[in-house]
Amino acid sequence: MTDDARAVNPAALERLLEMTGGDPGFLGELVATYLEDAGVQLGEMLAAAEARSAEGMVRPAHSLKGNSATMGAERLAELCLQLESHGRSGTVDDAVDGVRAAAAEFERVKAELKRLRAPG
Repeated sequence: MTDDARAVNPAALERLLEMTGGDPGFLGELVATYLEDAGVQLGEMLAAAEARSAEGMVRPAHSLKGNSATMGAERLAELCLQLESHGRSGTVDDAVDGVRAAAAEFERVKAELKRLRAPG
């Protein structure tokens, strides 16, 4: 992936806007909820990784994967899929690095969502 690759597929946000009946306020609420929940899920994933808890990794990774895919954060969804898969297989020895990579990608996603939603 190159540094200038988009963190968010804008077409996904357009689809969400259509699904909300074209209500940008509701879309804004969905994005805000996603950003808040993602921070919590990343925290849970980091705690599970540090504790080497495969079981503790699965649920937050699965949730963040699906929510990220819905928001068009395709790379973040892929990273979460990998973490979820490692959790399901019980191999979380290197999960801290994986969660850190997901957290870094989330920062890119957050910045891009804010840019895409900025007026003008």
